[in-house]
Amino acid sequence: MDLINMNTYQDSTPFNIIGVEKADLGEIDAAIRYFTEAIAVNPDDPRAYFNRATLRVKTGDIQGARSDFLFAKKLSG
Repeated sequence: MDLINMNTYQDSTPFNIIGVEKADLGEIDAAIRYFTEAIAVNPDDPRAYFNRATLRVKTGDIQGARSDFLFAKKLSG
């Protein structure tokens, strides 16, 4: 990973952290929005896709979850 990508990756971290906190509080829709924002900031961040996929399973969005899980796997190598 080059330095530019590493900096971009770190920029999505606050959105992931808040998303996890919202999920822990049971605020699933808000958490999904934060993970989606993390993806918008850095579409190469596999954590955001994985986190969003996990919550999509909980909401019954199995197709969306599958897509996110597969994308997270692809980005993780």
